[in-house]
Amino acid sequence: MKIRPDLRVARVEDLDATILREMNVRGLLLDVDETLLASGATAVDATVEAWVTSLRGAGLHLALVSNGRPSRVDFVSRTLAIPGTALTGKPFPRAYLRAAHRFGVPMDTIAMVGDQLFTDVLGARWAGLRTVLVDPRSDGGLLHTRLLRHVEKRLLRDAPHGRTAWRT
Repeated sequence: MKIRPDLRVARVEDLDATILREMNVRGLLLDVDETLLASGATAVDATVEAWVTSLRGAGLHLALVSNGRPSRVDFVSRTLAIPGTALTGKPFPRAYLRAAHRFGVPMDTIAMVGDQLFTDVLGARWAGLRTVLVDPRSDGGLLHTRLLRHVEKRLLRDAPHGRTAWRT
């Protein structure tokens, strides 16, 4: 099982429709905490809203897939006008497959965008999806996530950011 992502970018806003077209991606599953919002953030950044609007304008399918609290995921879902599911059970494949099937496009044209190797990337790989890893938006988060970040850093030590990182 390949745990490295197909692409690594610093922020979701660095992932534009041109890059996604080059990857043959037609749908994105998006993590919420540390991917779209920093831990504890109470508002969606205007740059994230603009990014979502641009992807929607390019015809991409979007959905939120998060292990986060329902109230938080619902807030982001309403703010960005994207369907969302909370407490999904990532990294188990069912979490990704349920959301991905709603798009009605081939599974190999869907990518999961998230900030964690051991939930977002690994789980999406198990489900047969493409993967994009983003740097976390803050140093916050749950204790176990912060501890796993040290392992991730070692695994990603030689992994550059940018359009050429681990392309398949």
